[in-house]
Amino acid sequence: MMTQNAIPLQDDEVVLKFLRILENLRNEELTCAEIYARLDEFVEREVESKDAGKIAPLIRDHLDICSDCCEEYEALMTVLRHTGTN
Repeated sequence: MMTQNAIPLQDDEVVLKFLRILENLRNEELTCAEIYARLDEFVEREVESKDAGKIAPLIRDHLDICSDCCEEYEALMTVLRHTGTN
């Protein structure tokens, strides 16, 4: 019998899955401000055909999950590609 305050079992499972995800997050994740400070160098390396993702994996990881920073990255890439900078 379930009381009013009891959490259904399936909710417990969802909470546990969420906690496992949080446990696996990197402690060294970068903030958006840190990304913006480094993004120009990261983009220049990519335009120069250097593997920026291997050099700065935390930036690549952040861009994969943050749409705002990814939009900024894509805008910078477009500008550099169209200006012939490489």
